[in-house]
Amino acid sequence: MPFELHPLRPVDTVSWIRTRALAYYGPTHDVLHKVPISETSILGVAEDRKHEVGAPNVWHWKIVDTALPPSRDDPEDNGGRTIAVAVWKMMNIDSKDEEKKEEKEVTGHASIPAEVEVKTNGPLGPRYPSFLPPELRIDALASIFDPLDASRDEIMGTENTFFMLNSLATHPDHQGRGAGNLLLNWGTEKADDEGLVTYLDATQIARPIYEKKGFEVRRAVEWDRTKWGGEGKDVHYCMVRQPKSANKR
Repeated sequence: MPFELHPLRPVDTVSWIRTRALAYYGPTHDVLHKVPISETSILGVAEDRKHEVGAPNVWHWKIVDTALPPSRDDPEDNGGRTIAVAVWKMMNIDSKDEEKKEEKEVTGHASIPAEVEVKTNGPLGPRYPSFLPPELRIDALASIFDPLDASRDEIMGTENTFFMLNSLATHPDHQGRGAGNLLLNWGTEKADDEGLVTYLDATQIARPIYEKKGFEVRRAVEWDRTKWGGEGKDVHYCMVRQPKSANKR
């Protein structure tokens, strides 16, 4: 297939945010938003995210299908259509400056269908000043993020460096074609080269995909949608992968 892996640029943020929103649409997405996300909010989030691209110890990637023309969200020089995006991050690089880092960086969740990542100390406490879509229910989002953040810290600790999949999304029209696999391969190979354990949280649908890459479930975190006016429960799996030694590759 004519897929190419390229670094994501600030000019790609509209494509990134829209792909993510479409990929994660479902029952939990509906509960986390008061009404459907507007075009104004998509563009607002995309503009806000430009400052993240190129940040230290964070890698933004996109998969471009060179057999397709660029979408309306893609830059003219894209060389094709962006069909999948991923963000990888190295955690606990300098734990001594953790408090300072949290003011500047965003730690997301690969299994959460929200256009904006926020860390909360309470229902309305954002990680840093940023554009928040008015459609987003911050209190509902915090009820997912808080236990997942706590689980990550308990499993991985807050001092040892590890690699993390911050987010991965494939456009619904192109799922099952292998784009996500290429993005995962980059991250696992990077982790192996660095000799780092990799962490992510996964949805029920994505769990088998990650298991094929060597990730193992360490904890399951349930989220009850009925408490927020929805139906059923969502389960997020905290997963860990050990690095492969050079002589095993």
